[in-house]
Amino acid sequence: MTQFETARLLMRPIQPTDQDALQAIILDRQVVAYLRYRTIKTPAQFKTIFDTHFLADANTVFGIERKSDHQLIGFYEFHSEDTTGLLTYALSPAAWGHGYVAEAGQALMAYGFETLNYQQIEARYASVNPRSGRVMAKMGMHDLGELHAKTLDSGEVVHVMRYVLSKKDWLVAKSA
Repeated sequence: MTQFETARLLMRPIQPTDQDALQAIILDRQVVAYLRYRTIKTPAQFKTIFDTHFLADANTVFGIERKSDHQLIGFYEFHSEDTTGLLTYALSPAAWGHGYVAEAGQALMAYGFETLNYQQIEARYASVNPRSGRVMAKMGMHDLGELHAKTLDSGEVVHVMRYVLSKKDWLVAKSA
């Protein structure tokens, strides 16, 4: 079982016992407003994606567990696009503002480059959520600006911003 540890966190494959905590995160409209999971609106829809994706992809989907109380507070995942790992993450609102995403992200970057052999890791965020961009910068990623604008089902136009880190830049930073 692949897992990673930091001072405060354990990143590990999602387990069946994580269903309730992860469902609360995915069904929270505030958390997923700009993520691919915003279309998951019912417990039945969540159960399907929990079984077919979160439990099934143990090499690319990781729960973020706080070591102090063993609570699942979020997840990180990679979606592969050729030699690029597209990074997605979400965190329970109660865990926001504690630096957990950047802390976990450092361990996942190493895994993405060393084990999954990505040549580049990319993350995206909605411009209305600049805190996500700051987290990506803390992880050493470089701001490439706007990727595109997207109109959501609600009619809201969202500017999708893009951060990238190449394996070469990661290796240089790692050796410094």
